[in-house]
Amino acid sequence: MVVGSEKHSLESLGILKKLAANDRPTREAGISALETYLESSQDISQLDFLKVWKGLYYCMWMTDRPKAQRDMALKLPSLLLVADDAIATKFVEAFWATICREWNNIDLLRVDKFYLLIRWFVHMMFRRLSQSDWERSLVEKWTDILIKYPLNSTNASIPDGIRYHMIDIYLDELERAVNGLETTEANKSPTTSTETTDIDKKSSKSGPDLPIAEILRPFEKLARDGKSKLVKRRAIVEVLNDARLESIWQYSAPQIKPPKEVDNKPAKKRLRIK
Repeated sequence: MVVGSEKHSLESLGILKKLAANDRPTREAGISALETYLESSQDISQLDFLKVWKGLYYCMWMTDRPKAQRDMALKLPSLLLVADDAIATKFVEAFWATICREWNNIDLLRVDKFYLLIRWFVHMMFRRLSQSDWERSLVEKWTDILIKYPLNSTNASIPDGIRYHMIDIYLDELERAVNGLETTEANKSPTTSTETTDIDKKSSKSGPDLPIAEILRPFEKLARDGKSKLVKRRAIVEVLNDARLESIWQYSAPQIKPPKEVDNKPAKKRLRIK
């Protein structure tokens, strides 16, 4: 029996069909089967991971009621914690590719739960990097993914709503993950996580040991090369100029001057020709 062969692919095991099922129990069974599959470190292609995230996106889309949404928003990113580095990297890239592709299709009634999913995913990215003791090459690969997708400075197809949300949550979730705290839905005080593992506590770093310059690289690039003045200003003011960078991580961000204030006044109405 060959591990990772076609005989034991995601499709042959029925995982993808389960993720896209109409009933919740079948979808949850698919998530559990996927977790088991990831734990065995199968050789999964990037294309297969895009199919996986299409199914997981559907799982989130179909989840109603606040508690169920919170549980699902935590369950999906938590899959990052069971995979090895190579598989986790593919999982991360497929997530961001899917979110950026589908974002404009999310209606106002569903957008909040996807904001929550992004927040938990960022948190779990940092938790997973913490488990690796912030291994430099892995941090670089994941920041490259952020530069390619949600924090892309030049791609007009990436919605600014995702960029704004990343600006709002990035340092909060880094701080919580480093300190072994779980995330919250809003800007409430974080509570100690009952799920924090010994590995998290052992490998969490603060101060100069944390590769903070690499972690902030996507925002430095966004602040320099971004097309939107509003996005650039918020990246500089709310991330790169955040007081925690120096007080907690002894990091001095590069002096990037914010663009001039942008006039947000609505355009004048055009005269109607009679």
